[in-house]
Amino acid sequence: MKKYILKPGRHQFAPSSPAVHINDTLTDTEAKWYLQRFPHIAKLFIPLPTEGEVSTAKKSKMKSNQTEMEQTSAFAPPSGGKAGQ
Repeated sequence: MKKYILKPGRHQFAPSSPAVHINDTLTDTEAKWYLQRFPHIAKLFIPLPTEGEVSTAKKSKMKSNQTEMEQTSAFAPPSGGKAGQ
């Protein structure tokens, strides 16, 4: 999974350079190199979640999945039985 994701479209990184950078051709290594030299281009990338946001998102998804499983099992027929009997 890529760490640096550009917003849609072609982007210009260096002053006076053409707008040629797109997600399909830009590697994380290149993105990091450009960001170190041209910090103003950070606004061209989709912000990455912080470590805390990732943990919170994972916990939220796990809780959502657990709730969904509980709701589904509440309506499931007992093992070996058929629904509606």
